[in-house]
Amino acid sequence: MRQNRLWDKQEEKEFFRKTLEIATPEQLFYVTEDGKYLAYWPKGYKGVKTTLQSRNAFVGSYTDRTYKKIASRCGYLQK
Repeated sequence: MRQNRLWDKQEEKEFFRKTLEIATPEQLFYVTEDGKYLAYWPKGYKGVKTTLQSRNAFVGSYTDRTYKKIASRCGYLQK
């Protein structure tokens, strides 16, 4: 049974799937020196790490839409 959480692993997968419809992989994922795409830098990664700012806007927009859906279903927002 899925718990009601604003952000969990399933929601994270849905975020990436939906956002890839409007964004490039380079805007959402870190790219390793050998060309692999990662959602997060793994612990102990030895290569050059970059900071990904472009994902922040997508996360904010997605979270806002998701919150509004949940709040609306709970009766906290009027349609």
